[in-house]
Amino acid sequence: MPDIMHSLKIHAPAEKAFQAVSTAHGIRNWWTRDAVLDSEPGGTGEFGFFGRRFVAKVKIVELNSPTRMTWQVTNAAWPADTIEFDLNPEDKHTRLVFAHCGFAQADQRYASATTRWGFYLLSLKQYLETGHGTPNPDDSDL
Repeated sequence: MPDIMHSLKIHAPAEKAFQAVSTAHGIRNWWTRDAVLDSEPGGTGEFGFFGRRFVAKVKIVELNSPTRMTWQVTNAAWPADTIEFDLNPEDKHTRLVFAHCGFAQADQRYASATTRWGFYLLSLKQYLETGHGTPNPDDSDL
């Protein structure tokens, strides 16, 4: 089964990057402004896109500040998929290793998710380095 993976060098401390991926406030600045997240192990989240035409619901299965967060998708957005954020401090920056695992095949859904994650992870980098990301609905029409 194909997995989506990305690796980014972010010029920000791991603690700041962790807050950006593990809190609703952080996520609203780079992924989607329609974000609710209960930031604790076992907590749930809901992320809406395009006027809620697409909604991803997750459960937090791993939360190790400031280095790792794992979500299990709990609805039909990406059924039973796992989304992982690994944040590795390196000198004066953080290395983000991202994975979205569980796609059954490399098809149109996989291609779209790969492109969008790449865009949004660059938005995360931009947010952490400049204070301004491009979350949905301020993103690009890809």
